[in-house]
Amino acid sequence: METGQKEICVYLIFLLHGLGVLLPWNTFLTIGVDYFISYKLNGTNPSTEYRLNFFNYLTAASQIPNLALSLLNLFVVIKGGLHRRIYLSLIIIASICVLTIAFVFVDTYEWPLCFFLITMASVIILNSANGIYQNSIWGLVADFPGQFTNAVVLGNNICGILMSLLYIFILLSRMGIRLSSSIYFGLALLTVIGCGFSFRFLTKNKFYKYHVSKAVKSRETACTDVLHEGEDICGDNSDNRPSTTSHPSFETYCSIFKESWRGLFNIWLVFFTTLAIFPSVLIKVELYPPGRAFDIFIYGDMKTSEMLFRQLAIFLNFNFFATVGNCIASYVQWPKSITIPVVARLLFLPLFWACNYKVGDESRELVFIKSEWAFVILITLLSITHGYWSSLSMMYAPRQVGQSKSQIVGMMSGFFLVFGIASGIAFTFVEPRIVSLLGLPYSFLVGKDSL
Repeated sequence: METGQKEICVYLIFLLHGLGVLLPWNTFLTIGVDYFISYKLNGTNPSTEYRLNFFNYLTAASQIPNLALSLLNLFVVIKGGLHRRIYLSLIIIASICVLTIAFVFVDTYEWPLCFFLITMASVIILNSANGIYQNSIWGLVADFPGQFTNAVVLGNNICGILMSLLYIFILLSRMGIRLSSSIYFGLALLTVIGCGFSFRFLTKNKFYKYHVSKAVKSRETACTDVLHEGEDICGDNSDNRPSTTSHPSFETYCSIFKESWRGLFNIWLVFFTTLAIFPSVLIKVELYPPGRAFDIFIYGDMKTSEMLFRQLAIFLNFNFFATVGNCIASYVQWPKSITIPVVARLLFLPLFWACNYKVGDESRELVFIKSEWAFVILITLLSITHGYWSSLSMMYAPRQVGQSKSQIVGMMSGFFLVFGIASGIAFTFVEPRIVSLLGLPYSFLVGKDSL
């Protein structure tokens, strides 16, 4: 295989792992309403608290262990290092997918609470394993040029596109809930299995071996290796050198953080801003005035039109243009300091609050942005900037330090990515209150006229 082909092969495998990192979890989110709330938990007592607040529980059960394990993965010494962590994580994730598929065909009508508890336990285990998996992938890819880091980010957004297209296909085909759920989780399972097999090929690739062995030697000299004892990272031990390395001290981590904190802050803020808006705020933006017909995406009855609008205008729009932003970052990497534009993205928060964002049971009287076309354009801008700045922030962070420290910064980047997601989601719980409070002086000063 030519050197260029080997490089492309490594790029595609990292892209696949970017897809695999998110696909199992995205499956739970995508079919949460149709499968869990409307079907599995709609048992003898549909008005149960855990059914009505299912997504709150789902979010807590996913983000807390994901964040905790991402942090723990930075410091805990495991025999076999990142490779073993990735393999074990993939086995656990695949097992949860198999268990979830099995429950699709089990009648849980008489015991919805038990099924809910099993689901939450599965989500906790899945996201604990995923936290380790994601964090390890970011540490691994930090040994490579920036475009390989971008391959993982690109895979993340392609995952969103696939989920949106699959949801639209299933919606229009009127497929049964059991069959559609099996397809979702089956696709997630096949992707995870593919990630496992691809990783086996990855470690035998000469291009991969060259970059990793070069980085390992640099880390061994500086005593900053997190690929611990018992791991032959290059697939051989031709140098007959011992595979045990010194684990970096806590002081080393603090020193590396001081060097890279600005890049890590950029990563956190990019994902905080996006997740504070997408999807929780966007899906609560309604037509203004309420009850009028859509100007775009009219198909069939009103309910189908609303579901299509949500999938096309929000989810597919966001994921597609976020991918476009990722692709742009592969060719255009400007400016070198991105903190100012990353902070400027916070302006998207008041812009989306100015739409008909429903914060309670009553309709809002003060709405500045009434057109769904303006709403769609804002989502497009949000997604392109997310794709572009998330790619650059993940690519830039490991460059702020020497090669001996890049792997640790890569793993720190993975943690701050998850931290940004978790804090953004947490912020969505207080956003309705903030918008309600802001509406009081606005109503007094402006009245009901839009700008």
